[in-house]
Amino acid sequence: MSKDFHDQGPRRVGQVKEVTSLANPIIKDIKALTNKKSREESGAFLAEGLKLVIDAIELGWTIRTLVYAKAAKGKPLVEQMAARTVASGGLVLEVSEKVIASITRRDNPQMVVGIFEQRWKPLRDIRPRDGETWVALDRVRDPGNLGTIIRTADAAGASGIILVGETTDPFSLETVRATMGSVFAVPVARATPQEFIAWRKSAGVSVVATHLAGAVDYRTIDYRKKACRAPDGQRTIRLAGATGQGGRRACPHSAAGPRRFLEPRCRHRRHAFRGAPPSPLTCRGQMTEQTLARPALFSRPAPILFFIVVAVLIDQVVKIAVDHYLPLQEVVPVIPMLALYRTYNLGVAFSMLSGMDGWFIVGMRLVIVAFVIWLWYRTAKDRWLAHLGYALIIAGAIGNLVDRFAYGHVIDYILFYTESWSFAVFNLADSFITIGAGCVILDELLLPKKAGR
Repeated sequence: MSKDFHDQGPRRVGQVKEVTSLANPIIKDIKALTNKKSREESGAFLAEGLKLVIDAIELGWTIRTLVYAKAAKGKPLVEQMAARTVASGGLVLEVSEKVIASITRRDNPQMVVGIFEQRWKPLRDIRPRDGETWVALDRVRDPGNLGTIIRTADAAGASGIILVGETTDPFSLETVRATMGSVFAVPVARATPQEFIAWRKSAGVSVVATHLAGAVDYRTIDYRKKACRAPDGQRTIRLAGATGQGGRRACPHSAAGPRRFLEPRCRHRRHAFRGAPPSPLTCRGQMTEQTLARPALFSRPAPILFFIVVAVLIDQVVKIAVDHYLPLQEVVPVIPMLALYRTYNLGVAFSMLSGMDGWFIVGMRLVIVAFVIWLWYRTAKDRWLAHLGYALIIAGAIGNLVDRFAYGHVIDYILFYTESWSFAVFNLADSFITIGAGCVILDELLLPKKAGR
């Protein structure tokens, strides 16, 4: 690193330089900060954008170098940040757009970049007080995900972040971008899994691990009560991320947590995270919405399994009654254009594949059921209409499969007709499939979609 860029000596009056060459050694040092090794050696990192630079300086972070494009020269806020940088002993660089694009690795770069000293919170100094919540992240590898979690923790009023194990660098260019400035407001510590477990015991905190396989919904937990047998249940650590063996060792109790953390962030009115997920936040007169979506009823395995079992039982009871009491292949009028007509279908719903081999039809139904289960698993948990549709489709397919195994054919008994035309005979299971498909289509057409689905 060049002396101008990295001076660990006493603070001095800053300098202002004009740079137009990509070969300038200071520019090379700054560009090197996109590499983790260079960040670790220098203890510095990049922050793009005037807003992030202002946030950092106002929150007391030490700025080493301020870089701005010539096009930004003369703007009041840029001039103010330049003056504060010089006053604190930092270096100010006025550069060409080609140089700043090279630093940020963007074709349409921000006009201002700040180089700041990294700031880590020592784990041994963290002693959560009553009512505080810290977020521990176990081996989060994606910079964008880490940045999003940091800014969500900021919005929710969490006291800080603890990075456990081989977690991605919070001071990488991509992570800092994703935090949208929250990296300057939220204390960040790091620890190995062993250090975290030892610290948890000595700090006397309650740890709740979020896991997709957790048995308890994270919104239903009273975080003020004891968890993991901590002596004081009011000091909470939320453990999220790749919670495999490390997470289980840190806390034997796990909660079913959300798949992703989303916005908002409002530093001016930070919500106190005391036992419940954050509600909408008000910031400078504007309402920002917390988007941790509530899971739909049929997004949970137990309700959807119960619904399918009940639907299949109803379908089978009706078919048994039809088979015993309805004459075979005789029309029994019910209302105009609707009649009961018992027949046996050796194909599939609506007789579309009646000429195919029976076991081929069974195999096709099983494949369809497996595919719909996969769709159910992949669909966002708040899409209640789609999940209802998947439940109906699965119930209908299973109902007809039961017929195939129990009787060797499917019992159909509902007939729509006119004087010149009649619809294929079908049954209640076929109705489930049709209505279910309609629910999925309506979900796509009518319900608003959310980013990141």
